[in-house]
Amino acid sequence: MLNSVAFIPDGNRRYALSKGIPLFQSYQIGTQKAWDVIEMLKDYPKIKVGTFYTLSLENLTRNKTELKILFSIFEKELDKVINLDYFLVNDLKLKFIGRVEEFPANIKKKIFKAQETTENNKGKTINLALGYDGQAEIVDAAKKIALGYQNGLDLDSLNEKSFKKYLYSDFADPDLIIRTSGTQRLSGFLTYQSSYSEFYFTKKFWPEFSEQDLSEAVSEYDDRQRRFGK
Repeated sequence: MLNSVAFIPDGNRRYALSKGIPLFQSYQIGTQKAWDVIEMLKDYPKIKVGTFYTLSLENLTRNKTELKILFSIFEKELDKVINLDYFLVNDLKLKFIGRVEEFPANIKKKIFKAQETTENNKGKTINLALGYDGQAEIVDAAKKIALGYQNGLDLDSLNEKSFKKYLYSDFADPDLIIRTSGTQRLSGFLTYQSSYSEFYFTKKFWPEFSEQDLSEAVSEYDDRQRRFGK
């Protein structure tokens, strides 16, 4: 059963080049596409978790002009979550995973406010991976465990399942990971959680991703047999 789906929304910059439009406009289209996909997920009631690779930790090393564009868009979208009732009406909980401390103070404040605004919602959970890297997540989890050990944590109680509570957020591992733009790799996305995920790649750039593309990805997933190593 498809319970958790994740997206690597790749290709915004290449889409801008292919269409001859400014990068800012392409990112705006890509951001709206994320809202569109969240809306599309309403047609799949069994899917309870949607996770989006919004910005990697490595992306934070991009040039200041591009980061300024991204931060401006993030702030605007966070204001939507806080001030509009979309997440409340649709019973969506918003969580952020990653090193959010790397972001400017005004964005961090709104990140925490957005989470607080939606924390009591019980429907689908939408995770936004922001300042995220899968290896960094495991390192950060190891540091938490080391601190726990200093305070009496019994290491014998630690296993693959209990380890997850030391990650940025404990949610259902993605059954299906969809990546746009034709690139076929994880790029550090959900390194720990994706050990048995199925993958679906499309050559379309993220701004071009459609309801039909999502339907085809889900249909292909439904036709596969998952053996989990058995």
